[in-house]
Amino acid sequence: MTDPQPHEITWTLTNAEIASRCLHVVAELGVADAVGDQPVTAEALASTCAVNADALHRVLCLLADYDVFQRVRDGFGHTAASQLLRTEHPMSMRAFPQMMGQPLFCDTFGQLGYSVRTGSPALQTVEPKGLWGYYQSRPEEGRIFGQAMAAKAAADVASVLSAYDFDRFGVIADIGGGRGHLLRAVLDATPNAEGCCSTFPQ
Repeated sequence: MTDPQPHEITWTLTNAEIASRCLHVVAELGVADAVGDQPVTAEALASTCAVNADALHRVLCLLADYDVFQRVRDGFGHTAASQLLRTEHPMSMRAFPQMMGQPLFCDTFGQLGYSVRTGSPALQTVEPKGLWGYYQSRPEEGRIFGQAMAAKAAADVASVLSAYDFDRFGVIADIGGGRGHLLRAVLDATPNAEGCCSTFPQ
């Protein structure tokens, strides 16, 4: 395989937002939950998810190019990546693309130029009350945020444990530690340490 050409790199990055938006929408709709052990047609998935079949087919074809779902005959099946979009998967990452597809995040990244020009957080142009104020007034979106953070922490446990030597610490704190499972894993690997975990308000 040859290295991508400069124009290909530029093209891919320019269009990356399209793929990520497709992922956001599919996660929000719960499409992965509707795909079982056997391939399912876009028409059947569209009926289950109450969406347009042709539009969903196009979205799934694009995601299949990124190995999220696979095209099988006249339908779509799971890949290892699309399995992680299933709600009941033990390492489910569904909440993370759901969170990134929320208006708060989409609108904030749309104002990235403001941050580059001023050095100030773009969030303040979108939500003056800040992240926690936003979620306090939208508890359902806040619930998804909490699930997304927990999923990311769970996925990072092995990397964190292999990257850092915690044995030299007597007390280990996880600030904004959510459910505490990352700290639990660290303490299991560092039996002589004590731990404390705090959760940011939501």
